Amino acid sequence: MRTLKTTALSILTVLLFTMNINAQNKAISGPVNTVITNYLALKDALISGNGTVAEGKAKILLASIGTVPKADLTTDEAVLLPKLEFDSRHISEVNKIDHQREHFANLSNNLYTLLKKLKVNNNILYRQYCTMTKRYFLSESDKGKDPYMGMAGCSKVTETLSIAKK
Repeated sequence: MRTLKTTALSILTVLLFTMNINAQNKAISGPVNTVITNYLALKDALISGNGTVAEGKAKILLASIGTVPKADLTTDEAVLLPKLEFDSRHISEVNKIDHQREHFANLSNNLYTLLKKLKVNNNILYRQYCTMTKRYFLSESDKGKDPYMGMAGCSKVTETLSIAKK
């Protein structure tokens, strides 16, 4: 009888833990996917080479990063948000494309690290490496232009972030 109670208690604990994780994932999924959408818009502005448009897109991205509920993140995940805010803020404060692209590289690496941990993205994302600038970025396509050179064909996919399981 004691073994049966212990087993039932173990199963209940696992179920409650799983329910808690699912609730946390739902709470952060929407805001994080908004961050992804705004990141991709910034990437597209950098591809076009328009620093003024990139500046505006970075302001929108910065605001969306602020909506991610820190209380639902682990310490390792939460520490990435100020880093994302730092680089977004820098991009939003200047319209010099070269400086924006420098910060975009750090932004891309930190966002990748966060998404890899969270696994809440609603769309497939490709981590790509620009062979000319030796920098990474995320893209919704496995082909296309990179934000550092603004041209096609100089980047390669290094990893795919699959759609989150619901």
